[in-house]
Amino acid sequence: PSRRLLIDSHMGCVCPSRISPCCTDSVADGSDGEMTTGEMEASFLNKFSRQNAALGADVTMKMTKMRALVIGCSGVAVETVKNLVLQGLGGVTLVDQKPAQIKDLGVNFFLSEADVGKPLAPTLVPKFKELNPFCDIRAADALTPELLSQHGVLLICEDMPLAELVKWNDLCRNAQPKAIAFAFARTGGVFGSVFVDFGPGHIVSDPNGQPPMLRLVESIETGTEALVRVTVPDGQAPGSLPEGSYVEFSDVKGCEGIATHQEPSPTGEMVTAWKVITKPSDPVNTVRIGDTTGFPPHISGGLMTEKRVGTPYPFKSLSEALKEPGMPFDTMVGTDMINFGSEWQVHLALHAALAVESERGAPLAGEADLPAVIEKAKELLSSKQSALDVDVDDALFAKFVRHFSVPLQPFCAFLGGIVAQEIVKMAGKFTPIPGFLHLNAVESLPDEVPSDCEPRGTRYDNLAAVYGHGFVEKLSNLKHFMVGCGALGCEFLKNYALNGVCCGPQGLLTVTDADRIELSNLTRQFLFREHNVGQPKSKAASEMARVMNPGMKVKALEMFVGTKTEDTFDDNFWMNLDGVCNALDNMEARFYVDDQCVKYEKALLESGTMGPAGNVDPIVPFKTQTYRDGGQADEGGGIPMCTLRNFPHLPDHCIEWARDQFELLFVKSVRQAKKFAEDPTAFISERETSTDDTQAIFEVRGLLSLLKAAEARTLQSAGQVAFDYFHLLFRDKIVDLTTAFPEDARVIDADTKQDKGAFWSGHKRFPTAATFDASKETHWKYQVATTALFAAMLGVVPPKKDGDDSYLKEWRSQKWCAEQVKGLTVPEYVAGGVNTEGDDAAGGGGKTDSKATLRALLKQLEGFSGKPLPALEEADFEKDDDMNFHIDFITRCSNLRADNYQISNSDFQKVKLVAGRIVPAIATTTAAVCGLVMLELFKLVLGKPVEAFRTRQVGLAVNTYTSFEAQGPKAFRSGVEKKAPKPEELPPEAFDANGGVKPEYILSEAYAAYPDPHSIWDKLKVPSGAMTLGQFKEWLSSEHKLQLKTWGFVLGWKRTEDDAGKEMRVPYSAQVYPPPVIIDAKLLPSLEDGQGDAMKKIMTSTTIPQPQKMQYLSAWQKAKQTGVMPSAATDAVTMDMTLKDILVMMEAKADKAMADGILWPKFGKAISGLAGRKFWVIPADQTPSCNTMPTDGSDPVDVRYMARVEIPLSA
Repeated sequence: PSRRLLIDSHMGCVCPSRISPCCTDSVADGSDGEMTTGEMEASFLNKFSRQNAALGADVTMKMTKMRALVIGCSGVAVETVKNLVLQGLGGVTLVDQKPAQIKDLGVNFFLSEADVGKPLAPTLVPKFKELNPFCDIRAADALTPELLSQHGVLLICEDMPLAELVKWNDLCRNAQPKAIAFAFARTGGVFGSVFVDFGPGHIVSDPNGQPPMLRLVESIETGTEALVRVTVPDGQAPGSLPEGSYVEFSDVKGCEGIATHQEPSPTGEMVTAWKVITKPSDPVNTVRIGDTTGFPPHISGGLMTEKRVGTPYPFKSLSEALKEPGMPFDTMVGTDMINFGSEWQVHLALHAALAVESERGAPLAGEADLPAVIEKAKELLSSKQSALDVDVDDALFAKFVRHFSVPLQPFCAFLGGIVAQEIVKMAGKFTPIPGFLHLNAVESLPDEVPSDCEPRGTRYDNLAAVYGHGFVEKLSNLKHFMVGCGALGCEFLKNYALNGVCCGPQGLLTVTDADRIELSNLTRQFLFREHNVGQPKSKAASEMARVMNPGMKVKALEMFVGTKTEDTFDDNFWMNLDGVCNALDNMEARFYVDDQCVKYEKALLESGTMGPAGNVDPIVPFKTQTYRDGGQADEGGGIPMCTLRNFPHLPDHCIEWARDQFELLFVKSVRQAKKFAEDPTAFISERETSTDDTQAIFEVRGLLSLLKAAEARTLQSAGQVAFDYFHLLFRDKIVDLTTAFPEDARVIDADTKQDKGAFWSGHKRFPTAATFDASKETHWKYQVATTALFAAMLGVVPPKKDGDDSYLKEWRSQKWCAEQVKGLTVPEYVAGGVNTEGDDAAGGGGKTDSKATLRALLKQLEGFSGKPLPALEEADFEKDDDMNFHIDFITRCSNLRADNYQISNSDFQKVKLVAGRIVPAIATTTAAVCGLVMLELFKLVLGKPVEAFRTRQVGLAVNTYTSFEAQGPKAFRSGVEKKAPKPEELPPEAFDANGGVKPEYILSEAYAAYPDPHSIWDKLKVPSGAMTLGQFKEWLSSEHKLQLKTWGFVLGWKRTEDDAGKEMRVPYSAQVYPPPVIIDAKLLPSLEDGQGDAMKKIMTSTTIPQPQKMQYLSAWQKAKQTGVMPSAATDAVTMDMTLKDILVMMEAKADKAMADGILWPKFGKAISGLAGRKFWVIPADQTPSCNTMPTDGSDPVDVRYMARVEIPLSA
């Protein structure tokens, strides 16, 4: 079937026809079949899934009805239009008949040398259409009122007389029946400005895009200002509702009518909600909602949900905002926390420059016009045409005017993201810029104005005008490594190509990404087109980058970066780099690359986005902290296991549980079946000794069902497994729970026997078991999806292929399911018990004793011993294929669970976002962040000091653009740790009058750092890997005055869990120093000796070293038990072994520990791939333990912080 969307050419609407009545015309494509409305909608939502996670599907749909009129095809304009077209804007009209110039190729990614001399707008139209063929893109000759009236947005990206700007702004504000959004954007040099005006009547429906706050209702008072007591649901972040918020209620027992109460919103519209009131004296976790005296009393329960309502957000006109822009970080967007007030200086400079250009009727000529602009600025201040109370900053004005007409590509990219996001805000989502935004990056300018700035007729003339041609050459010959080629990677490749990075004779960009292009990538990864779907990201993107700049030297690889690919990304590779640019989407890979950059002392450009938020972190060797030093990203609160197992109370709990069931049914069940087939006795024995009978019963019942189906693999048997699991999950487990804890169950204190109240209260909802009903949509869709997945597992049907949107199409109906279940058997209920571990009210770790049931099931399982097991195919979870039944199963499973507990159901798209762990992503944030990263690259090439680098946090939703000087690396220093003994260990006189411990009783413990001070970038470099362990010890002593105490070499990590069940890794080590004792069997007594005689011989021996005698005795005792004398050790370290040989031995030990299952595969080995390496670095947290060796007679001090140790491996 075709993947067509319907288009209304006038409105530029791009949406499935059921969603928008304007979509009435179909487009013939010659295909044999037609997509149904539902299929078109699913395809549309799939493509925009990441964007919808950030903006919401409603905003995406509103965008399809927007049409923007763009005046000027500058770098800012093309970046803005690119982002809007990617995000599904309905239509764009471009107005710019100026001929393209060669220097435009440095800021306009769609232009080639063949386009020079052609009119910009008509040239760009077909190229923009490649990004989104459903966006109606046109060119027009000139801006007229008639043309304006056909659009909802006017964006001006070229300079025009100030009076003209004001005129068009006023026309937009006064348009009828609704104001036309107006935006003005420009950049010159390292300055950028945006002005936004949506008119006096704009409404913001959601100021920040954060998920609405959810709270469980404990009680609702009856009163005129009723106090509502609430608790925080599991998995939700704590916090308070802001004053003036609105909330709505659901699932409340009692208070009939409270859920339908209406109040006027700030816009005057009546909304079904309550306005929140707060009083300083109110206790925590409470809100006041108004008069509830007209409602019956609250009985129990309920859910309180924050409700977003429309709020008026009137704008100033351009003339008003030019005069009074507001206060930075208050009524004006603040962007410079380091030089507060610089926004005012840039605003005044822009006002003055535009005024001078307007008076002259010609653009500024550069630095020669500085006196005129300064004079005009002072005139604006003195005449009160500007209400700013500032003195003109001559130095900043000089930098502003010098490059006023020179666009820099990084600023074009940054502003293109900002302006596009502002246009999206027309839909009411997020807080618009309240007038002007000004950003400067004067810290990225050369310290002196370069002497080689004159144009040379190249694509880099704009860049050279600011930085000089010598700088352009340095950029071109860089050797960089780009890790990742998704949304960030595409933007970086475009930015690199336009700025000539890695485009010189010595330059090379290596880019790697193991992923392939998916449909959902196309809304934000603009180097990809629909024909690229399925291709490697790195290769497709690299080809597009070479189209933008044929001189680009790029090598595309299709692999991950990690320990398993260190044979490719080896020492030579890293050492030959000039820097690294991360374009990753996970913390594990980020930390690995960060560690490599520290190891090889390479600069790292780190950045990331999450919906409308983004960050920039430049990492510079020896100048800044590392990425890891910045700490783990906040991963949010988890949901307790007891909640997921037995006591869900939110839809998200049901979704997370259903996601786990997918793994259990379609992945783990296959592995268990194979494990049973390989060794039935061991499998059964393991279950017999299980400490969790409840889980063991569940797993064995599921396995029995699957093994029965595997004996006769048919559609019917696959359906029976699905049917069995329906009753196991949604009937039997619920019956188990309600049998253990009936509806009237009470909580009795185990010690005092005191009745603490009803068990089913607070978070706990009393569930009801399900009865299968093929007429209910959730039931039949569960049965269809689960049958399909088990059928594919059993080989009854072929697995789904990519792009096959008709897969098992005939199954997807209620009628098909009803016919299928006629032949299925309702399984008998088997009591399974309840696991209440983690729930104190339920008795802590109490589990129902179900040993008899488990033994009976295992007896049935024995009947399958020795039977052949056919090939079973695990499901490989794929969230982005809506037709593979994966998300469909989780949706139905989640909603069946929700029905058990009377929780609201979730739709397919929400389940896809939650279960698929889909990270919100939008093109606008990506563009803005990547533009800022390029400025940090420029500083690296210029060799700027640490004070010039900026760590930035951007929030396009609420206009936060904060920047800080990059932090220097953390310094490790020697010191003294103060420790107070336990109070019970101190005499009464140790305490002062306030109960504190007196200073003389405080213990002091000195510790050392070596070198003192040092940072993570520092290393102790061993002269040679041929140095023996003994020589290494002597080198530490003589060269560094350090005494080697112990050295346990970390081979890798074992897995364990903390008290909360959170996964932890524990290092697993092999002893290097002191060398382990090597038992010489010739020195051991005869095995015919008795215990006493053997001990006497060992203890009186003059050949066995005294410290080793107990080890010799232990070795003899073991030999006595086994009857075998110990053999000579071949894998023990000795003092005369070289450091290189020790490392080789440690690698072999790590390999063996991994093969033996001691090391956890997820954490990997700490040493690998020594062959071919030039050196090995022992991390700071794994260095040998040492003491200082003072020369002044003072006591040795333990070295708590030691720099990394580098051991050469090559000659």
